[in-house]
Amino acid sequence: MNFNENGRIRQLLIPIGGLALVIQSIAFESTFEIVESPGVSGTLRDVLSGGLLLVATVCLFGGVYLRLREA
Repeated sequence: MNFNENGRIRQLLIPIGGLALVIQSIAFESTFEIVESPGVSGTLRDVLSGGLLLVATVCLFGGVYLRLREA
């Protein structure tokens, strides 16, 4: 990867993490009561919710770390 591709990835990490966090909170935690049931239940619901939360956390912290390292 060249420098432009790396810079673009760094710029996208925080928005992707934020979007994953919003989707996880709206779909699986019933925030704002927009989605009553995401269509899955039990263990699959827990796995999807946890996976989105993990993606959000990694993207957000990774993006913040890379921005701070760059500055």
